[in-house]
Amino acid sequence: MPAPAPVRFEAYLNSLVNYEHTFPVGGNRGTPKLDPTFSACQRLQLPLDLPNAVHIAGTKGKGSVVLLLEQLLSPELTTLSCSSPHLVSVKERVRLNGNSLADDVWNEGIAEIREQLQREPAVTLTYFEMVWVFYLWVARKFHPQVHIVETGLGGSWDATNVLAKSLAVLTLVDYDHTDILGHTLTEIAADKSGIIKPDSTVVIGRQPAEAAAVYDRACRDRHARACWQGRQFTALPRIGCHFDYADEFGEIPNINLTSAAPHLRDNAVLAIRVARELRPNLPPDEIRGRLRNAVLPGRQQLLPGTPDVLLDVAHNPISFAALGDTLRRDHANRKIAAVVGMMKDKDALASLRPLVGVVEALRTVDLGTPRSLAAGQLAAIASELGIPARPLAQPEAFQWLHESSGAELGLVAGSFYLAGDYLMWRARAGIA
Repeated sequence: MPAPAPVRFEAYLNSLVNYEHTFPVGGNRGTPKLDPTFSACQRLQLPLDLPNAVHIAGTKGKGSVVLLLEQLLSPELTTLSCSSPHLVSVKERVRLNGNSLADDVWNEGIAEIREQLQREPAVTLTYFEMVWVFYLWVARKFHPQVHIVETGLGGSWDATNVLAKSLAVLTLVDYDHTDILGHTLTEIAADKSGIIKPDSTVVIGRQPAEAAAVYDRACRDRHARACWQGRQFTALPRIGCHFDYADEFGEIPNINLTSAAPHLRDNAVLAIRVARELRPNLPPDEIRGRLRNAVLPGRQQLLPGTPDVLLDVAHNPISFAALGDTLRRDHANRKIAAVVGMMKDKDALASLRPLVGVVEALRTVDLGTPRSLAAGQLAAIASELGIPARPLAQPEAFQWLHESSGAELGLVAGSFYLAGDYLMWRARAGIA
């Protein structure tokens, strides 16, 4: 009998239920539960007690903290990372020392997982759960020294919360996914606090008072050691992109980032604190050098061209507020044209408001998923705010941005999916 054809992992993953694309449009998400992930891990005998596991939850900045930690910790420590969503390829979601794994590794892992889960009684996983189980399969295969894991949604019921122990990192909390996580900051923070393990260390970034009270109580109840930004570690802004950092390990003056955006500085500060927890002897000069050269794809990433384009995965009001601050601070004298697409479960009105008086022309686009807010509806919301807007198909909108908008700075924002689509269009168009 001939050997079975190798599994095409991307085609198989795309056949699974993917709530990132279909929820809430695709129907009832069901009762939050970790049972399917636990069952899959038990059947495959995958490790849940991972060495030096860092588990990150929050509304804003999770992915940036993952990327910065990769650059601060590896290659001195072999580092395996899991983040979502991706920009161009699902392979971005699982990285070893910051690099995507080979297709052969993905095919091998997904094939083994699929075979084991099809045994009776079958275990059914979603797209996100399958990628996370693959991450744990990779952990068993490569035995990395450090694990950096970003939650997908919330914390308590996120599939990644099957981890037995971890150092928790809590980035800034704000209103997002309120239909699932709750309609108050107390409820949202309570869900995210579910990643705090008993007798663990927790690194906590800047928080609104309501969320801080939840985290303080959770740390006390679980006897967790809390390290708060502004208490146990601090950052003092200097001119432009520079800041000074201090914690119990000592001071690091004059750190320089590629952006002066306060939220990116906060993400860097969290990454430094965690990196020093795992590598206490990490030289300050190494920290400075690695952060100075750090590239964060899609996070207010400035791409050179005609015009220059600022690419941002901002997709909720707090992210757009930070984007608006950057545009006003760093690009106040430039004519800015934008291409924006958003999901229908986001607050588009509140998100676009920070662009008023900043963006001179806007083209709205669909995102190619059932969750997408129709381009016409988004254009109407922008027009209501006084931003001149028209709906266009994605390729025509990107072409307009580069060829006929008359912009001195282009902006592409509103979704990870839009950022990925733009990067693929840019590559096809031969723009470096």
